[in-house]
Amino acid sequence: MPFIDDEQLAALYKEVDQEKKASAFFRDLHQKSKPKLQLLKWFQFSTIVLVLLLIIALVYTQAIPAVEPNGTEDPLLLERIQQLELENKILGGTTKAIQESLEDEKVYTVQIMASSNKDIMLFSEHFVNFRAHPLKNFNTYSLGNFSSEAEAEAFRQELISFGLPDVWVTSYQNGKRILIDRDE
Repeated sequence: MPFIDDEQLAALYKEVDQEKKASAFFRDLHQKSKPKLQLLKWFQFSTIVLVLLLIIALVYTQAIPAVEPNGTEDPLLLERIQQLELENKILGGTTKAIQESLEDEKVYTVQIMASSNKDIMLFSEHFVNFRAHPLKNFNTYSLGNFSSEAEAEAFRQELISFGLPDVWVTSYQNGKRILIDRDE
């Protein structure tokens, strides 16, 4: 067993006393700083919550179109609204009124199919641009109401480019199919 002399024992006691004093100092310092640490933790938490709320607010305000101080909205939104208002104005009349306005006119359409099944219902009867016309033992189905054969032909070409090769231009007047006069 090692031998410790009196000087070494005194130095060891002195070191232990210094450690006790340091420990007491730091314990007291911790007790004094505890409210400040809690306040710092609360501040960190509230800062994180505030930053998250700020991000949510920024995302929300980006999703809503900005209204400028003079009361006008985003130009793209304004243009879209005007386009929708124009479409609404064009389509604003009732289907019956549109059909009545076409009664005495020669109307060109693009026939897309013919079927001998008389019970087939592909559309609403009130949908003017999609019609079924009885013809002998079958019904023909056509799209569009065009005032000229050229407009109907342009639409026909679009349908062909979409992969519908068996479509053709027909004309009707007062709900009856008429032959297209190529000399007009």
